[in-house]
Amino acid sequence: MSKLFLTSDLHLGHRSICKYRKQFKTVDEHDEVVFDNLASAVSKRDSIYFMGDVAFTFEGLAKIKSLNVKSKVIILGNHDLERGIKIEHIAEVYDKVFALHSRRGVWFTHCPIHPSEMRDRIGSVHGHKHEGIIDDPRYFNVCLEHTKYKPVLFSQVMEQFKAI
Repeated sequence: MSKLFLTSDLHLGHRSICKYRKQFKTVDEHDEVVFDNLASAVSKRDSIYFMGDVAFTFEGLAKIKSLNVKSKVIILGNHDLERGIKIEHIAEVYDKVFALHSRRGVWFTHCPIHPSEMRDRIGSVHGHKHEGIIDDPRYFNVCLEHTKYKPVLFSQVMEQFKAI
């Protein structure tokens, strides 16, 4: 059975990541743990949505491209088009590219959407906020710091939203 996974803010290749994620001694160690956690969670039948800030280097993009999954979707973050990476490079790696996206009544964004913009949606899945959470059950932060550096199943997120 196929599954949909969600994640955000992998920061693959981010030279200064160890200043923020202090449990990692080097960028290489960080990238290896983050990518191994991702690759070991998904199968070739699964899909994954990335809520932005995935890869800061072409090597990081190549790692994401190598994932053996049915579909890779990116919701662009504030760091996805930096350091020479252009939209055409992103389009070579991901099956779909969005600025924001809605599916099954849920917003998918990089930054949390403002509460007044929820409209008729039941929730918002986002990343970007590495520290702290929004104290509102309509928001689910899939930034790695909040998910033990592993992707989250969309079905788990929907359980939270259905409980509202």
